[in-house]
Amino acid sequence: MFRVIENFFTVQELMTLKLFSAKCLNMSKYVAEENYNYIHEKILEQVEDFIGNKETLGVEQWAFHSELTQLPDLHQDRDEELFDKTGTLSFPMCSCVAYLSVENLKGANLEIGEDAVSPKTGMLILIAPGVWHKVSEYVSGKRHSLNYNFWNKPLYNLSLIHI
Repeated sequence: MFRVIENFFTVQELMTLKLFSAKCLNMSKYVAEENYNYIHEKILEQVEDFIGNKETLGVEQWAFHSELTQLPDLHQDRDEELFDKTGTLSFPMCSCVAYLSVENLKGANLEIGEDAVSPKTGMLILIAPGVWHKVSEYVSGKRHSLNYNFWNKPLYNLSLIHI
C-alpha cells in the first residue's frame, strides 16, 4: 500500500530539489521520460523495488509548502482531466512524496488508511496506485514537499496534444 524510506536524499539533492520546487509550487509540471534527471532515476529504482516496474512515459511533479499552499484533503492521485472530462479513473503507477524540509511541524502528517506518517526532512514515501490519502490538519511549523506521479500510460491532456 505504501513504503517509507527515511534519509533518502542527500543534503545536496535536497538543495537542488528546493530550487526546482519553486517552478512547480501548487501547479503540475510534466516531464517526459527522455528528460528525466538523476533524481528521477534514483526514485524509480525504489519504485521498481516497491511495485516491480519502473518503465514509465513521464512524471507529473508539483510542490507544496505549508506556509504558502493549502495542503490536500482526502484524495486518490489520478488523471484529473480524464476524470473531469469522462468520469474515468486512471491512476499513476506510483505516487511519491519527497520531504525537502520539515521544521518544528505540528500536524500536517500524511494519512494513508489507518496509518499516519510524520514527515521528516529527506524522507521519501511511495504510494501504490489508487490508494486514498490526505494530509492532516496543519497547525504550525514548516513542511515543504515535492510530489511525483509516475505514469506508464499517457495522460488525457497529453494524449490530446499528440492527436
